[in-house]
Amino acid sequence: MNGIHELDIRDRETAEAIWALQHPAYRAEAALIGVSDLPPLRDTVETLQSCGESFIGFESEAGELIGAVSCELDGTMWTICRLMVHPDHHRRGIGTKLVESLLAGRENSCWTVTAEVRNLPAISLYERFGFQGRDTFSPSPGVMLLRLVREPIHST
Repeated sequence: MNGIHELDIRDRETAEAIWALQHPAYRAEAALIGVSDLPPLRDTVETLQSCGESFIGFESEAGELIGAVSCELDGTMWTICRLMVHPDHHRRGIGTKLVESLLAGRENSCWTVTAEVRNLPAISLYERFGFQGRDTFSPSPGVMLLRLVREPIHST
């Protein structure tokens, strides 16, 4: 199956494919922002399987997982937990398609996401979807996260 579809993180093979995507994607982000140890790089297949997030994946024509996004719902607030695109496939609109797919049908929901302040491509992507920066915080030395929020879009 190629294109965008839901992924079952509980399936071992699927979790292994996500883990294999996550590591090069977050190593590229770590290099971009100049931080060597990002929390997603500490994940294992088992921690991914127990994260409680819902995943959507993007597969190449050859069936290789080259992008994924995950989210979770806490009360009435949706959180985008991770967005990853394999570095060999950056700048091809995969992240845009994944976020678009994730938000589809949930326009009247409130969303939040965090991005490292030096990760300008990620911040720009979220801003194109109506996310606005709210505040910053430092979860660990050398890392400054920007919290972005997207308010519900109510039709009139």
